[in-house]
Amino acid sequence: MEFNFDGPSGTLQIALALLVGLGALGYGAYSYSAQSAALESTETVDATIVSTSIERVNERRGPDDYSPQATFNYTYEGETHTSSNMYPGGVSHEFGTKEDARAQLEGYEPGATVTAYVPSDSPGNAFLKHESSNKPLYITGLGAVLVLGTLVTIVRN
Repeated sequence: MEFNFDGPSGTLQIALALLVGLGALGYGAYSYSAQSAALESTETVDATIVSTSIERVNERRGPDDYSPQATFNYTYEGETHTSSNMYPGGVSHEFGTKEDARAQLEGYEPGATVTAYVPSDSPGNAFLKHESSNKPLYITGLGAVLVLGTLVTIVRN
């Protein structure tokens, strides 16, 4: 079986491919930066879990993935906040099964007192798990491949 990818053709397709690629590059870089900044400068506070859930994602794109969600209240520098960030920088983690996603919520039952991490430059965006994700790098890489592929197509034509 032979696979032949000639890339986008026509001005509109080329412009759209470049726009999507640059958008993915920008979003991935922004997400990575936000995640890194959130991980670098945090303070810990006690937080109270309000609710938890498992969200189904990718409903239309192949097999479903599941993302753990937790809403919690905390006080930082005298101000009370509510956050729903399990992970830093607003980057969600996705798991192949509900059980794997549910395992991430272990110890985060409603009413439980847990440690939350508060980014000092964004106190309203606390998160519960002090760990990074490679997802922003994948998005950036996808954008780069799309932009480079489109540029190669332009040069060939």
